[in-house]
Amino acid sequence: MHQTSHPHFLKNSMKKLTLIITLVITFITLPAFAQTPTLVYSQDAEALFQRALTRYIQNSYAEAKLSFQELVEKHPPNQRTSAARLMLAKSQYKLKDYSSAMATAIELQQQFPYSRYLPETDLLIGDCYFHQGQIYSAATQYSRVVTNRSDLRTRARAADRLGQMSGVNQLTDRDLERLKKDFGKGIIEEAVSFGLARWPTKLGDVTRGQKQLALFVERHPNSAFSALIRPMLAPDQASSRRTDQTTTAENKTEAQAMREPENARYKIGVIAPLGSSLGEDLRNGILLAREHAPLSSRDQVGLIFEDSEGDPIRAVRAAQKLVEQNDVIAIIGALSSAETTPLAALLGAQKVPLIAPTASDDGIASLSPYIFQMNATPGAQGRRIAEHAVRKQGLKILATLASRDAYGQRIVKEFTATAEELGAEVLIQEWYEPGTTDYRRQFERIRSAGLALQPPKTLSTEIESLLQGDLSANLSSPEGNSDTEQKEVVKTLDGLLIVGDGSDILLIAPQYHSALIPAQILGSDGWNHTQVAREGGAYVEGAVFVAKYYDQSNIQSVQNFVTAYRSRYGKDQNIVAALGYDAMLATLKAINAGGTTRDKLRDNLEAISDIPGATGHIAFKKGDRENAWMYMLTIRKGRIEPLTTP
Repeated sequence: MHQTSHPHFLKNSMKKLTLIITLVITFITLPAFAQTPTLVYSQDAEALFQRALTRYIQNSYAEAKLSFQELVEKHPPNQRTSAARLMLAKSQYKLKDYSSAMATAIELQQQFPYSRYLPETDLLIGDCYFHQGQIYSAATQYSRVVTNRSDLRTRARAADRLGQMSGVNQLTDRDLERLKKDFGKGIIEEAVSFGLARWPTKLGDVTRGQKQLALFVERHPNSAFSALIRPMLAPDQASSRRTDQTTTAENKTEAQAMREPENARYKIGVIAPLGSSLGEDLRNGILLAREHAPLSSRDQVGLIFEDSEGDPIRAVRAAQKLVEQNDVIAIIGALSSAETTPLAALLGAQKVPLIAPTASDDGIASLSPYIFQMNATPGAQGRRIAEHAVRKQGLKILATLASRDAYGQRIVKEFTATAEELGAEVLIQEWYEPGTTDYRRQFERIRSAGLALQPPKTLSTEIESLLQGDLSANLSSPEGNSDTEQKEVVKTLDGLLIVGDGSDILLIAPQYHSALIPAQILGSDGWNHTQVAREGGAYVEGAVFVAKYYDQSNIQSVQNFVTAYRSRYGKDQNIVAALGYDAMLATLKAINAGGTTRDKLRDNLEAISDIPGATGHIAFKKGDRENAWMYMLTIRKGRIEPLTTP
């Protein structure tokens, strides 16, 4: 998964391990800790925030806006900075200044990427799009909220909006099909149905509303939204719509998910934010793997789930409980790198295998021989695309353009090192800050570097004349008219690596095309989005990039997973579910191979060389416990396709 934090290097692993363990122990003894280490408590900021909030509650939005703005702009970062930014955006929204509200919300997301207010900002951005008349953009934003890590109630609010937009025909059938293609057919249908089911109640028709809600629960018994609806149903509606068979199946699923089976010989702990949609996806993938890969010995494997709520300290406490009270043989978790890093430090020191399914920060696996990463790190991506570019495509003169964050910097660092080790040259590295929309300066510098390798036109003319026997070469040529002269095509660059997320790439690609650098475009997993392929058009055609997951793969194990997941859960899978599946599958394979103790399990995990899984192939190697296998993909005619057979 695409995350940003400081990379860890192998040579510093022991030093960092000691530091992280110290921090973990310190955190455990504290009741709470600040959201970021740079924030300080300010009584003045607290007083100003409370005054501004009072004005907002009293509907004095203009006054509230000024106070929140003062807190953001004139006070050093403090305990209320991110909350003030959210409330500033809400005040601007209430004042119908939708452009400013959106800009403030985006700024909050960029400056506080781990803020607990991010789901609210996502929803607010969608509302701003809606009021600006950008209906499909609003629907896309609501779909993101429905499918991301937002809490259930926030996802329900987004689903409400999708349902209402569909109900009044603001979304066409074509729009809905596009959303299903981009975000998953099952989850979009479920969200729209949920919104439509809630609509009668919102309009005051309670009787019809109860019937619609009960019908939704009947059709989607395993939906997280159904858990939200059931307490709202009258007893007769709830009982009339749910058969004994459905109730039994749901109870069985809940028992499997949350409690340890009786007589389980092996116990595996799972740590994740279980209340989030991605936490649910991870859990589903793990449960599905246990169903599909039972132990050959027929011994039971008990799964003990602990909710981290996305908090690193809760994750550490959950791990302590699993080790000390449940004597687990291994732990799978957590979801983010921020949660997983302290887990790795703690469990590595206690020699308990940790299989990290989705954490992507470099160096987590290097913290201890007991830590295994299933996801592809940014460093692994950089190495993989460089190897392909130089060895397979024969590219020699390269350049890079990347986001100036830990993700972009790590990819470029490893890409450059690998490419140059293989005999290529990275001529220039260019960077952009998050939120950049104009990349002309970066491309001008790349152009200049490429043009510097091209021989001057006068020299080319002279050499040609000499070869033809004409010694009267004209060494001087009139200067071109700068107002009418066409840009010279840069022919010396063979490849350009562009690193960023999908929204960045859709802005960069047209500007790259205008820069007249006909080099092979290379990319990271940020290119692996159907929206990039579809909306990028000719600008992204032929780009070559790496990705950890590709659900259209012709690898049989991938298609088996895609089909089984849809059949089991009634919705489409995603990379989180696939990585959860593979983490559990690898663990079960290691147990099957004789991993009956923590040490033996660790040894067997490290020996895994090629297991077909939900993402493709699972492989570790001694001393490097990152599952770095990836796809090479390209874009052809608006579709993402495999470049070569993996």
